[in-house]
Amino acid sequence: MANEEFKNDALLVAALKFDSHEAFVKIFRRYYPDLVHFTARFFPDKSLCEDIVQEAFIKVWTNRKKLETDTSIRSYLLSLVQNIALNELRHRKVKMTYQDMNHEIILSLSPDEHMFFSELSDAYETALAKLDPEVRETLFLSRYEKLKHREIAQRLNISVRTVEARISKALKFLQQNLRVYKSLLLIILNWL
Repeated sequence: MANEEFKNDALLVAALKFDSHEAFVKIFRRYYPDLVHFTARFFPDKSLCEDIVQEAFIKVWTNRKKLETDTSIRSYLLSLVQNIALNELRHRKVKMTYQDMNHEIILSLSPDEHMFFSELSDAYETALAKLDPEVRETLFLSRYEKLKHREIAQRLNISVRTVEARISKALKFLQQNLRVYKSLLLIILNWL
């Protein structure tokens, strides 16, 4: 039975490489519930688990032409979902560390300064959300996980030049979208 399922999966993966939407849907329907259940080991929030699994399927579809599975598609999907979940856990850890480090600073701010930096933080998060997912992920790996460009390139299976281009694009986008806050910050600093 398992050998027959592996053959069916291998056929589905082969069809997927030829842009078969039907093969993708079959793989999705077959493995989605189990993957959501598996992701619940990392996060109790079902909607977050569903988001992670959907992100994995987006990666499968996006990279379908390069899809190579030495094992079953099930094992490949489990590994992919696990990596995405671990990245999310790392992201949350970095975010918590950043919040802890800045907690004292935030408490020492005047109400006006607190309001300004709160608005700036919201604007920053909004701008980050507007970035392409690949660009945002590359920026995150560079700035929050402190990986070198070469390490990012290896992890994302892209060239170092692509890493550099993505980071440059992200920084330019953030500068453009946060320009008004730079001017306000200069005004505030001049008052002090």
